[in-house]
Amino acid sequence: MKKLRTLVLISLTTMTIGAMAQQSAVVKDSSKTEYILKGLRPVKIKQIGVYVAPETQISYLDGHVKPLFGGSAMILLNQKLGIGLSGYSTGRGFRSGDGVDFRYGGVKVEYTFRPSKRFHFSVPILLGMGSANDREYNDNRNSQPWGGPSRNGFGNRFFVAQGGINLEGNLFKYAKVFVGASYRFAGIDNRRSTSTLDYNQVSGPSVNLGLKFGLFDHSLQKKSK
Repeated sequence: MKKLRTLVLISLTTMTIGAMAQQSAVVKDSSKTEYILKGLRPVKIKQIGVYVAPETQISYLDGHVKPLFGGSAMILLNQKLGIGLSGYSTGRGFRSGDGVDFRYGGVKVEYTFRPSKRFHFSVPILLGMGSANDREYNDNRNSQPWGGPSRNGFGNRFFVAQGGINLEGNLFKYAKVFVGASYRFAGIDNRRSTSTLDYNQVSGPSVNLGLKFGLFDHSLQKKSK
């Protein structure tokens, strides 16, 4: 009987120690659980820049290939992330050929890959608004006296989203050149339309060519003496 009691006591002691060890292992393993957001740190801005980028787009518009003129004014972070404003227009000298008066602009974000390389790529995205008028609208507007009902009209107004990819080259410290392609998506609000243009006439591909002038890599870190 005494031996049985001793055996039961040893068994209970062994089971208790094993349970405590197992619980300790579980707690220890749970401390190693990895989380998606754990360890994420805000990106430190080490360099800042500012530049302007005059640009010409050869764009498909209203069934015709025609140039759009414009550009961007941007703030550049760490030589990679650009944030600013951009706008484009057919230009006064190109409005009478097929009768389309076209312009758009908005907020532009551009990310540059490996900007220190002689040649590199960038991906620009523009979100904004635009307006377009066809020949019929322009003729009606021109026939109105100053202050007439068409004086403040803008034709088709639309939301625009444009994305693309550019190949850039570093000319020298304060200038870059780029060429690329993009596609413009536009959604016309027909309730405010004063012309016959539709989605397919203002959406389309473009070939882009331009320059960037500015300061691209001003350091925000103090130089050690």
